[in-house]
Amino acid sequence: MNSPEEIKTSNFAIQHLEIHFMTNAFLRSKFMVLCYGATIIFLYAVVFFPKGALELLINQHHYPAADIFFKYITNLGDGAILAILLIALLFYSYKTAILAAFSIVFQAIIVSIFKRWLYHGLERPLGFFGENIDLNFVDGVNVHSINTFPSGHTATAFTFFALIFIILNNRGIAASMLTFMLAFLVGLSRVYILQHFVIDAYFGAIFGVLSVVLALYLMDVFFNDEKLKRLSATSLRTTLKSKAKT
Repeated sequence: MNSPEEIKTSNFAIQHLEIHFMTNAFLRSKFMVLCYGATIIFLYAVVFFPKGALELLINQHHYPAADIFFKYITNLGDGAILAILLIALLFYSYKTAILAAFSIVFQAIIVSIFKRWLYHGLERPLGFFGENIDLNFVDGVNVHSINTFPSGHTATAFTFFALIFIILNNRGIAASMLTFMLAFLVGLSRVYILQHFVIDAYFGAIFGVLSVVLALYLMDVFFNDEKLKRLSATSLRTTLKSKAKT
């Protein structure tokens, strides 16, 4: 028969494992496996290629179809898309809405610290290359010249599609590939349209995913399993419906 101390220790261990269930599930997901692989592969490019080399290489290969594609897909990294997702999730479930809200807050804080404080005023490709190099631009895109690090659009895209992947409930390799590739293409678009350097998109992606991981951890810590189930089963839609009945 276990002593009260042993029972208490055992219960603490079980609670500790439960606390990190959501976080661990995401960190081991196929979406994150793709993120880990991309992080390792592009780390080589970030470390060993001089700043501007990859950007010029990509800029030399502009095509009309690619111009149109990247001009529009880059909008998937607009901050408004997270606001739209948050509003939609309020009608889907409070659990995912809270997760999205935490993720958005973390992402905004992390990106702002680097972009508006630590690296404020850092030149983007347009300011870095100046007028001495003949560059290709995409028609209709207003290219900025400062506050390059990190890429806010890339951070937003990876936060958004990581949340979409979680909402899809880890539905296999197809969902993993689709959500990862869409986020990746937003990051690539930022380099293609000369808004950012590769390193900006690289860390933007990391910060975007990190924001979701921190939000998941916060959910695991502050909400027990019973409360998470209740939040998952309720939404603004169900709340309004129950009030209408009364």
